[in-house]
Amino acid sequence: MKCNDVDTGIALLLAITVAIQSTALPSDLSAQGESGIPSRLEPVAAGVVSTDGGEAFPSLTPDGNSLYFATHERGWTGFHIVVSYLEDGKWTAPSPATFNSSYNDRAPFVSPDGSMLLFSSDRPLPDARSSRAGSFNLWFVTRSSEGAWSDPRPVPGVNSRTNDFHAAATAGGTLYFSSNRPGGYGQYDLYRAEPEGDGYATPVNLGPTINTAGEETDVYVSPDESYLIVIATERAGGIGGDDLWLSARRNGSWEDLVNLGEPVNSSSYEYGPFVSSNGRFLYFTTHRRGLGDIVRVPTDMVPALPNRVGNR
Repeated sequence: MKCNDVDTGIALLLAITVAIQSTALPSDLSAQGESGIPSRLEPVAAGVVSTDGGEAFPSLTPDGNSLYFATHERGWTGFHIVVSYLEDGKWTAPSPATFNSSYNDRAPFVSPDGSMLLFSSDRPLPDARSSRAGSFNLWFVTRSSEGAWSDPRPVPGVNSRTNDFHAAATAGGTLYFSSNRPGGYGQYDLYRAEPEGDGYATPVNLGPTINTAGEETDVYVSPDESYLIVIATERAGGIGGDDLWLSARRNGSWEDLVNLGEPVNSSSYEYGPFVSSNGRFLYFTTHRRGLGDIVRVPTDMVPALPNRVGNR
């Protein structure tokens, strides 16, 4: 990718941050609808996708017609990945993904070209010696020419005997994910792994600019790798439990994280970020209303941003 393309992506994402912060609604209840969700945020298919149950970790196919996400029960148990289809302008009732199991399956991420879907699961690895019972690992499925997903396989080269989860990928296949493996800066850190052979090279910690002594548990990376949206738990300068933060990449290095502010973040929990391929919307999960809802916010609040944020 050309350097000027990266600089353009950085400039656009910094503009998003400024726009969201400068146009933020007040945090009092007068800025919120009856649901407790600010009017600037749109619940996705209220009553169908976002319900009184728990929904989290949205991810769209590149054509925008399939929405994968996870449902869960109270206490963060019983995770299952489901899919809803956009038909005649409306989202269908979610149906189970073909690769679900009786274990906890969550955090689906559709690759920028739509050919692969990453997810996290505590199902046993084929080689039980390489995992710890009850720990999460990264898995993936690939799409056939007929459109069906393959049988799930563990992502080669990245899983450890600790928790490895919540992965995202660039257009070039570079993987970003969270792990509590030994040797990090805190309880959970973010890592980067480049494709190598039929798998991935040894994951590299993103370093102290991104990671802290606390928890960085979730990440979205732009297809061109010009920016990250990071989920950090109770990080200094944050608003709530889990917040969305942004880091731009300049000259190969990640810049300091900037909190996206209100109305994106709140005193509750926000996580599971995903930017639509057309660059129009930022999707994420909020717990303002209870167990978890999937919402989106338009990125075209800044005129220069439409159709450019995702660079897909």
